[in-house]
Amino acid sequence: MKPTRVATLLAALTITAGIAVVGCGGGEEWEGKTIALGSLFSTTGDGSPFGPQQVKGAQLAVDQINDDDGINGAELTLTQRNDESDPATSADEMKALIEQQQVLAVLGPTFSNSAAEADPVANQMKTPVLAVSNTGPGIVGDCAYPCDFIFRDSLGEATAIPANVQNLIDADHPKLAAVLYAPDDDFGKTSAETAAKAFEQAGVKVSQGTTDQLRKALAAKPQVVMITASSGETGAETVKQLRESGYDGPIGGGNAFNSPLVARSVGEDGKGVQSAAAWYAGNASEENQEFIADYRNKYGEAPDQFAAQAYTGVKLLAEAADDADLSFEESDIASDREALKSALEKVQEETPLGEFSFTPDHDVVQPIWIVAMDGNGGYTLVQKVNP
Repeated sequence: MKPTRVATLLAALTITAGIAVVGCGGGEEWEGKTIALGSLFSTTGDGSPFGPQQVKGAQLAVDQINDDDGINGAELTLTQRNDESDPATSADEMKALIEQQQVLAVLGPTFSNSAAEADPVANQMKTPVLAVSNTGPGIVGDCAYPCDFIFRDSLGEATAIPANVQNLIDADHPKLAAVLYAPDDDFGKTSAETAAKAFEQAGVKVSQGTTDQLRKALAAKPQVVMITASSGETGAETVKQLRESGYDGPIGGGNAFNSPLVARSVGEDGKGVQSAAAWYAGNASEENQEFIADYRNKYGEAPDQFAAQAYTGVKLLAEAADDADLSFEESDIASDREALKSALEKVQEETPLGEFSFTPDHDVVQPIWIVAMDGNGGYTLVQKVNP
């Protein structure tokens, strides 16, 4: 499979007090230098509901940065590669970005299963990766491989799903929950186990199975249904089947339900379906509302969570680059990658996602936005859970 190249984006940065205030430093001691970043987003295949928005969000951040005199005068470049939603291709493209493009860090990949193949490549080559949509376990922290160069600004399902489950329990006090995931969906199955554990720890009995066992699950008369399919299309279809089968109770979903494309495809049947999100459009903070306005102005459409996380990812990397003691020596890019990693660990900023920092194992510290579909392709806020 040949990779799709999205145009290399140039930009320069100086971020002052808040991350949404573009611009990082006051000086120009790096004028004439280039800080190269890479991105690895799925713009075709199963990732097509998410990847294009990620590209747009990242491009917006880069353009803003470059319009504001750069990172201490240095120009920021971003080279985007499409991994076609394929883990093997993702690993190949990760290696190409690091070896051929000589990037300082990489944003992506879009999917957690692709990250499982691509992130070990980057970590072995000691290149920082910022996962902006990987919510599965083992991305950071307790990984199946050394992952000390891997970070993420995407809220993990291990944190998000229990928060959503607890909200459903508090609101509806169910005695029995049905947890459904798609067949041959390893990520969905793992998320289903997370949901089942959260219900059971709260004293709720669980009936767990695949989405093609939906009628069997409903026969047990659950008071709440949780859908953890990694595919938004599968999740939307399952919601429709539940409503067509006469189930009118509460429905919870995983991260795939946070795409407006999914909310629009479900339509009226999705009203009230809730998920835990890393971002909420209704967050009234200045950083978030400026991001939304700028995104609308540039693209003529509203951003989604995946655009917001990619946008934030670029800003976090830019802030870290500004704080790092970069040498810009081509023969010693390893030292600059190490310096960026060290600086990224210390970043703490107000972002469109909320107040953001990293845990010691490079996971997120940020609010959890529990949202519900409004039946018209949008979302309403159910609860903000502070870290």
